Amino acid sequence: MLQMTQMVQLIIFALIMSTGQFLFKKTAISLNDLNVSHSASLNLFDNISRLIQVPWFYIAIILYAFATLFWLYILQRIPLSIAYPFTATTMIWVPLMANLFFEEKLTYSYWMGAILIISGIAIISSEG
Repeated sequence: MLQMTQMVQLIIFALIMSTGQFLFKKTAISLNDLNVSHSASLNLFDNISRLIQVPWFYIAIILYAFATLFWLYILQRIPLSIAYPFTATTMIWVPLMANLFFEEKLTYSYWMGAILIISGIAIISSEG
């Protein structure tokens, strides 16, 4: 069974990863804004060259690097078979952030899926 501090660490990890995804979405929105303001074609090279102009991208990359180091720290203390299922909570956090900041809609299916994810994690983490 997980200790409370381990559970908190896993939740923090999932929140860091979710925040990274939120920042990647902000990056994508910023790229769209840059592309609209330029009449050039929207090919991959153009997007990459504009990507270096978007600060959200750098913040997301730094956050993901930190998350990777934090994940290594967690895996030194918790078995992967117990820790990894907690990453599924990103499928709960990211849509919640999208709803809050981008006004994306959450459906009944989302809420049912969130309940199933939480239930599955509770079952997995309760096993000794």
